[in-house]
Amino acid sequence: MSLYESDGTSWIKISGVPTGVGLIGTLEFLIDGGGVAITTGVKGDMRIDFDCTILGWALMADATGSIVVDLWKDTLSAFPPTSGDSITASAKPTLSSANHNSDTTLTGWTTSITAGDVIRYNVSSVSTVQRVTLSLALQRAA
Repeated sequence: MSLYESDGTSWIKISGVPTGVGLIGTLEFLIDGGGVAITTGVKGDMRIDFDCTILGWALMADATGSIVVDLWKDTLSAFPPTSGDSITASAKPTLSSANHNSDTTLTGWTTSITAGDVIRYNVSSVSTVQRVTLSLALQRAA
C-alpha cells in the first residue's frame, strides 16, 4: 500500500509503513524541479505519527549531479523547524557527482523520532539534479 501527496514540486510516498513494534518501513520524499535544476531552500514538511528510529537514508537522482539535503526536526507545537533543529550533523544526505548514494552509519545524527514530530526537508546545495528521492528507513517503536 502506498500513499502519495504533492504540492507541485515535492512528493511524499509512504509505503509499507508497518504497524508492529520493531518493523521497518520506508518513508520517501521526492523533490522535483519541474524540468529544471532543483533550487536551494525548504522543499516541504512531514509529520510523523508514530515513535520510530531512523536507520539509514538513500538518495536517488534522475541524473548524475550533486545535492545536499538537510533534515530539520521539531515538535508540531514548535513548528516550523529551523536550521538550528538539524538532525543530520555534518553527515547530511549527499550526492557528489553521482546519481545515487546511501548511508546507514548516520554519524552524529539524532535518529529518534517521537510521534507528532515534524521533519522539514531543506536543500542546502545543488547542481544539475532535476529530480531526487530521499528515502528514510524507519524502525517503528512502541
